[in-house]
Amino acid sequence: MNAELKDDLRRFLHWGPINLLTLTLIVTWTVVHMNSMWWAPGQSLGSVLNYTLIWAHTFGTLYHFIRSLMVGPGFVPLKWYPSVITDTLFLQFCTRCDGYKAPRSHHCRRCDRCVLKMDHHCPWINTCVGWSNQDSFVYFLLFFLSASIQGGIIIICAVVQGIQKRWWIRQGLRHMATVHLTPTNLMACVFSLGVIMGSALASIKLLYMQMKAILKNQTEIESWIVRKAVFRRTAYPGNRIKAFVFPYNLGWRANVCEAFLSAGDGISWPVLPECNEYSLTCEQLQQKKDKRARTRLFRCTRPATGHWVPIFSQGLWVSLQIPCTDDPRIALEPNDIMHVTRIQEYWLYGERVISKDDVERSRRRQGAIRGWFPSCCAVEMCEDCASEDYGAGGEPERKQDAPDKESREPDQEKSGKETITNRKILGNFPCEDGQHRKRLLVE
Repeated sequence: MNAELKDDLRRFLHWGPINLLTLTLIVTWTVVHMNSMWWAPGQSLGSVLNYTLIWAHTFGTLYHFIRSLMVGPGFVPLKWYPSVITDTLFLQFCTRCDGYKAPRSHHCRRCDRCVLKMDHHCPWINTCVGWSNQDSFVYFLLFFLSASIQGGIIIICAVVQGIQKRWWIRQGLRHMATVHLTPTNLMACVFSLGVIMGSALASIKLLYMQMKAILKNQTEIESWIVRKAVFRRTAYPGNRIKAFVFPYNLGWRANVCEAFLSAGDGISWPVLPECNEYSLTCEQLQQKKDKRARTRLFRCTRPATGHWVPIFSQGLWVSLQIPCTDDPRIALEPNDIMHVTRIQEYWLYGERVISKDDVERSRRRQGAIRGWFPSCCAVEMCEDCASEDYGAGGEPERKQDAPDKESREPDQEKSGKETITNRKILGNFPCEDGQHRKRLLVE
């Protein structure tokens, strides 16, 4: 058994697939059992078709679920470089995969790989939804929703007929009094009906999101990039940044064909005539550049364990103020440098910065390099102390950015301070130079 197959089979050993398969087994048994009393196969042509449809839904759901899980989203090869070496100027570098991110790919911290056309990480299939398995995931949702509707109708009709059993007998219609309710199957029906209703609502929501992404040829991550691109051009009056055009929306027919029929490689994508294959990646690079300009440097002064509830190391009050997100918590050592982008009163969110002389040592450290850590473990560095040449996340600091026209816009070269209104200020925030300064609280 090769390593790739072992990795695929290992995806089943997760609470998502295990719970989904277990619930599917329980609900299917309940539906088949109640259907055998309510509308037993063989009574009529309709009963045969109904029974056949039950198993068609079951096998269709399981087939596309397993295919979504086993095929996976498709990953960018480790240490990947574009065929033209100068194209690296337009791409982001991934230190975890030790290679460049292909267009439309993003690094998934749960899969720990760069995913081709990544949409989101789905815990139910324990992998990402992306280029290779998006069509199977949509089929899985369709079968799952259809099976939920049919199963819900069968259970409701069977329970109603079972409750009316004595009434049917009094009316002399014993052939209608076929459903015998017991405490066991009644509890199974109530439980299964609850699972069906929750599954149906979740399937409708996910199916809506997936069809919206397919019709626009725009993943959830790309939608967020587009929103930031629009904000970057409209937030400040007077800027002269060229309007951003999403390059992959070719019209709904072409988008649907690309999602369900295309057999590309997941790296090269057709684009609009006025765009090029790196239009989106150049916009991402510019957004990253703007984000770096807004970050603050912090130095770790005492270890952070990386625990979600660090009650023993940081105390009860810090543990009660944990951020309400599923972002990772990172472990830090004294003198670690952090690029902080989000600030709360007791927690900071940032990315561990790695000096050029310390890249190999930092790669050997386990755990995430980006996430939340207690604010009491670090102090902000003053500008005079932040003169070392660092690269965020292990990426060597690049001396030149992509030769994009937007990066040379006059408004982008201005270094004046921006005015921010409605800010919440924190007092007595310690800095490395020993002074206490007021800091902006970013929720």
